[in-house]
Amino acid sequence: MKKKSLIIVESPTKIKTLKKFLGNEYIFESSVGHIRDLPEKEFGINIEQDFEPKYVIMPDKEKIIENLQEAAKKCDTVYLSPDPDREGEAIAWHIKAILPETTNIKRVAFNSITKDAVQKAIDNPRDIDLALVNAQQARRLLDRIVGYKISPILNRRIQRGREGSVSAGRVQSVALKLVVDREKEIEAFIPVEYWNLAAILKTADEERNFRANLYSVDGKRIEKETVEGKEVYLIPNKEEADKVIARMQGDNYKVVSVEKKEKRRFAVPPFITSTLQQEASRHFGFSSAKTMNIAQSLYEGIDMGNEGAEGLITYMRTDSVRTAPEALEEVRKLIATLYGNEYLPSEIKIYTSKKSAQDAHEAIRPTNLQHPPEKVQSYLNREQMMLYKLIWQRFLASQMMPAIYDTVAADIDAGNNILVRATGSTMKFAGFLAVYEEMNDDEEKDESRILPNLSEGQKLTLLELTSDQAFTRPPPRFTEASLVKELEKSGIGRPSTYASIMNKIQGREYTIKESARLKPTELGRVIAEMLESNFQLIMNIGFTAEMEDSLELVADNQKDWKLLIREFWKGFEPMLEEAEKKAFVPKVMTEIDCPLCASKLQKVWFKSKYFFGCSKYPDCKYSAPAEEILFNKEDYADDFDWGQKCPVCSSEMKTRHGRFGAFLGCTRYPECKGIINIPRKGEEVISPDQLPECPAIDCSGHIVARKSRFGKTFYSCSTFPDCDVIVNDLAQLQSKYAEHPRTPYVKKNQKGKGFGKRGRPKKAEGKTKGKAKTKRVMSPSKLSEELQAVTGVDEATRGEALKKVWDYIKENKLQSTENKRLIVPDAKLSKLFGSSEPIDMFKMAGVLSQHIGKK
Repeated sequence: MKKKSLIIVESPTKIKTLKKFLGNEYIFESSVGHIRDLPEKEFGINIEQDFEPKYVIMPDKEKIIENLQEAAKKCDTVYLSPDPDREGEAIAWHIKAILPETTNIKRVAFNSITKDAVQKAIDNPRDIDLALVNAQQARRLLDRIVGYKISPILNRRIQRGREGSVSAGRVQSVALKLVVDREKEIEAFIPVEYWNLAAILKTADEERNFRANLYSVDGKRIEKETVEGKEVYLIPNKEEADKVIARMQGDNYKVVSVEKKEKRRFAVPPFITSTLQQEASRHFGFSSAKTMNIAQSLYEGIDMGNEGAEGLITYMRTDSVRTAPEALEEVRKLIATLYGNEYLPSEIKIYTSKKSAQDAHEAIRPTNLQHPPEKVQSYLNREQMMLYKLIWQRFLASQMMPAIYDTVAADIDAGNNILVRATGSTMKFAGFLAVYEEMNDDEEKDESRILPNLSEGQKLTLLELTSDQAFTRPPPRFTEASLVKELEKSGIGRPSTYASIMNKIQGREYTIKESARLKPTELGRVIAEMLESNFQLIMNIGFTAEMEDSLELVADNQKDWKLLIREFWKGFEPMLEEAEKKAFVPKVMTEIDCPLCASKLQKVWFKSKYFFGCSKYPDCKYSAPAEEILFNKEDYADDFDWGQKCPVCSSEMKTRHGRFGAFLGCTRYPECKGIINIPRKGEEVISPDQLPECPAIDCSGHIVARKSRFGKTFYSCSTFPDCDVIVNDLAQLQSKYAEHPRTPYVKKNQKGKGFGKRGRPKKAEGKTKGKAKTKRVMSPSKLSEELQAVTGVDEATRGEALKKVWDYIKENKLQSTENKRLIVPDAKLSKLFGSSEPIDMFKMAGVLSQHIGKK
């Protein structure tokens, strides 16, 4: 009897999809990512033996290996099918090492998980590509050398103690440097004042007016600030602005030239890993890691009911914009069908990948154009649908005609040697924009203005002159999207590494997010400065990019991987020896006087932050937290009541300083843990006495405002964690917790079975003890005629009715624009509330209760 073949995949979620395509002729097993790696608790690289790595079986993988070995004995052929990238190639090599030597091993890689792609891969197996394996080994060893040798030095100097250790990484450290350098640019930036002047004009034939911005004065072009090598005209203050405005007065406005052009905006290529992460961040606010997790699920296979499971997108770790010819033909037919031939270029659009691209895989695209987003929506969760639709739209748009705009630029003589310019544009043909438009991080969107018909020599009427003060702005902080873009532009990192880089610099608290942008913490800045002072080679962007190029040479079998490690160690070892002796966190002298002896204070690093100490220590032992020295009440809301009592026990409060700013804390701490957040200037604040009681049944608490670890305001019960009521928006309170019994908060366990990314072990998580929470089942009740008119149903539970009322309010935009807590009733709500007067959202639940009967 013929033995079956064994297919070993990296992720167990692929098995169901592969079984559908390949049937019962094959046995399937999963390695659950990596099975061997360098040891966790030792260096694992023998430098004397030419950097020979020591690979060990990873924790909790013995049983998996045993299963793989047993399955291999029963089969004629073993197909090693980890993901089709370098890490997947290395996983296949490690699996081969633990199988019996006599095993007939083949390597197959699935660039997409569809029936045709899978069968084609099985029909065309190959050997393991040792050049790719060696490139991955080299990357792993380089990262281990940097991390294992530098991190102990950092820990000895920074001494975080119980707050955790710190670490350095070959690529993450450069990413941190970019964030820190940008912050230094922002801090050093000196805003320059300038004034925007404009004329509001109209023609004799048309009523509508238009704006023309000041363009030049005395033949010199208007600029915000001095431009080197160019003679420009600056308006740096109100006095100068008023002088120019005076010269712009009069009725001498005349069109001197009109330039009309047709402008084309071309489509962008289909997604690669970095652009997918950037666009998912811009469109949806997804982190890089979240984007890749969702993309992985779309690649591995979605169960689509009667059709079975199928991968919806091609492999998501790629740096190539190349697309298979058959997919290009198919998408062109679809474009012609959906949008018409006018949206279809005469020839296929071929995009060119960057020179540094590995080009191992296609661009990210849908695997089957017979699966449009609306057809598969019922099989996807919300986030999968969002990402799949984005990939679908981008792929279609990449093969469509450019968008066409008619643009107009008219120069207008204002007299007194002053020229103003009016510009406008209108879309003539949508082209690819009918499907998809790429977003930008920091660029301001062009305004689309329609100008009246203007002709040379035409006289215009001046209606008004405008003069607006403005200031130049510093470069913005990086978002995850713009940092990935910068790394890619600099040649640092590869498709498989961007998400882990973002995770590391945030997860280790080297950066935090403020308004979705990355800001270095004090710890992050100290680490970056120490590394830059002592390990310039590691922090050199050009050197790190060259290392990536060298790893490409290894992957192409053009360079020996051990030679690459030797070359790196030759430059790294002397720096390491020097840093062991000299690396430290320097003290920073300030101009602040010591309150005890009048000497100058200095900033001294301790654990994860600076404190202020007297420069005459040990003669003067004055010290204080940095927050206390730098605290300024003027940074906080003017109307804040600094003398209010503790909301929990009514004791006195005192100003305290936490990780995310100042707050009022109870003087009876730790017996009482009552706190009140202090709002910063401009921050919307609701007075504590205006916040409602906790809506949970049998709860005596009330709602209080709190701050998250990212500085964002949220609202929770004052008895939290004894009561789990918590919302980001007060409008969610009544609908989310209607008929909700008082329940202690339970921290959610992380998903997964003990393994992190690609099989590397997660840290052990504590298990929650106690009985499972029993959900209270509520019966629907009869609704009044007034409530039926709003909700559209005869019966509902209290929570369902409240939710439908809120849906009605939002759909009809009945919240006050000045105070969103107020509901401004229309005719239906006036009948329901018994009044046409606005009602506070927190009183609405009580009113609705009168309209909900019992069965």
